[in-house]
Amino acid sequence: MDMERYYVGDSTGNYKSVKFIRSTVPFAKFKVSGRSYTWEDLKFNIPRIFGLEGKLKDIEIPLLAKDRSLYVGQPIAIVLGNDPYDAEDKAENVEVEYEELNGDIYDFVPNNIALEGQGGEDFAEKDRRINLDLTFSRSSPFPMEGRAVAVRHEGDKMVIYISNQAPTVAKKIIEEMLNFQKVEIKVPWVGGGFGSKQDIVPEELAVIALSYATGLDLKWIESKTEHALTSQGRGQRHFVEVFFESNGKIRGYKDSIVYDLGAFPLPWSGISPLYVTLMNLKGIYDIKVKYEFKVVVSNKPPQGAFRGFGRPEAFFVVERVIDAVSRILGIDPIEIRRKNLGKLNAVGNVDEIFRRIEKKYREVREKYGKGVGVSMYVHYGSPSSKVLINEEKSNVGGYECVSLRLDDRGIVKVKTTVVDMGQGIASVIRRIVEKELGTKAEVEVGSDDVRGFGSWASRSVVTAANATLLAAKELKEKIDKEGGLSRLKEKISNSPWEIEDKEIYSVKCYEPEEMVGSISGQISAVKVDWPNIKVLYHYAIVDVGVAGNEDNIKGQIMGGIVQAIGGSLLESVEDPLSYAIPTALEAPLMEVELLHTPSNTPGGFRPVGENSISGAYVAIINALSDYGEVKRIPVSPNDIKREE
Repeated sequence: MDMERYYVGDSTGNYKSVKFIRSTVPFAKFKVSGRSYTWEDLKFNIPRIFGLEGKLKDIEIPLLAKDRSLYVGQPIAIVLGNDPYDAEDKAENVEVEYEELNGDIYDFVPNNIALEGQGGEDFAEKDRRINLDLTFSRSSPFPMEGRAVAVRHEGDKMVIYISNQAPTVAKKIIEEMLNFQKVEIKVPWVGGGFGSKQDIVPEELAVIALSYATGLDLKWIESKTEHALTSQGRGQRHFVEVFFESNGKIRGYKDSIVYDLGAFPLPWSGISPLYVTLMNLKGIYDIKVKYEFKVVVSNKPPQGAFRGFGRPEAFFVVERVIDAVSRILGIDPIEIRRKNLGKLNAVGNVDEIFRRIEKKYREVREKYGKGVGVSMYVHYGSPSSKVLINEEKSNVGGYECVSLRLDDRGIVKVKTTVVDMGQGIASVIRRIVEKELGTKAEVEVGSDDVRGFGSWASRSVVTAANATLLAAKELKEKIDKEGGLSRLKEKISNSPWEIEDKEIYSVKCYEPEEMVGSISGQISAVKVDWPNIKVLYHYAIVDVGVAGNEDNIKGQIMGGIVQAIGGSLLESVEDPLSYAIPTALEAPLMEVELLHTPSNTPGGFRPVGENSISGAYVAIINALSDYGEVKRIPVSPNDIKREE
């Protein structure tokens, strides 16, 4: 079986199946009895590639809990079986005794506050003011396929098949953890990620470490319940004080933020979502923001990456601020956005987006009447190394390299670290190569043979597609020097060994100097028939720049809208056993329009993957605010005033 064309779960071999024994108590001392592997068997240190500050630096990231469980679902032991059913049976023979604890999670983190900070701009705190208390609760990314890892030993090296968005980063963490450099990473079909597979998490690392320690080939496939229980994002509360004039001009707002980290930071994400939120609190507006934040550890799973990565939380705040002032003053929501609009550079056609949003808003308001909301924003993606290191405190770069090689069949073989999670990046890269060179291309995504950092932050097209374009142009020059493609193919057919001697290939790397932005807007029409809440219609317009594949782009935008509907109305991690995700029944009538203003990148591309979800939540919430003040996501019927 060609594993690179299948899922991790399809891998064949003499694998032992891994079953995790997980804590059923959020905070407790525990004792394990029965045949299993525990912390004592896996004394490896998980390295961090996130620049942590304050007390966060002293919080360990455990493979398995040592003697205290920190959240429900934390892995505390491992049982192996000949297959998943055998592992389940053997897990029944393992018993765990708990002694519940109270108080601070760590002795060295008083009041569970691991980090505090502040920033922003001062402004005159005068004229009118309002206060908002806004909570964006946790939810789970819940991709089609959960996490999965299969480890096998081939001679003196470990081959790891893993459903992961960033294979080179995963490899770096694994090699540092094991102090072992003979690791090969294979990424078969990922089956969706939505950010959750950006990080490599303790469970995956525990499987890899146990395989290394025992020499056994091991496989673990995450269940849906395990994913909802332990893979979570969002988790912010904002106490906002807004200062504005009677004409609708907003002077600024103060934001006191509580960031729910969970029990410990993940090795890569760290608290990066918080920093992305801070970077986006102004939205598209000429508004001053003064903020302070507290990073709080809690008896919850570590907060990880989730599609949007801090942007939905920021837009939730600033767009609620705009709408709240609009409602108090009775000013049209489009007009107040135009009045407070800031200077936006190289983000697309701002005037046309405003024109179409205003026209569509009038149409939707006339048709649906009550329950119509709007959001406007710039989705910035594909951060440069400078932004990642200086502002997001990450030790991962922003560049992506792509290699192109003409093989002895006359086919161009392409390698890149970016991963195809369903967003169609492989087809975009293939189209670029075939258009530039006029010959067939085969694309290997998720490769650890080239430099780069995988798929996250809506970076795949902006980095990898641009690098592909540059490499294809260089390769064309080399082919032309050989007399052109037709002449070269003739040589190959007669003397295929000559192509190996000539080494006709190109490697190019690309990263944008600054983050690339896409001006966007959304409108949502919602009906409340208490206790039922239904999104009836949703409109999105996005300036996507040059489209690599327009159908894929529209599909991603629609998918993000439906995902935001689930996050706004259905999904709650408070009850992971009955976690509800949206289906086709919850999907509204959707309309998507695209503009194509080229960006300042070689191919003119703009980021798309996380765009729609970032602005959709608050468009829905602003629509619901026609029925009464909405303070949190997700919304339950009890949050909506019942009309008699």
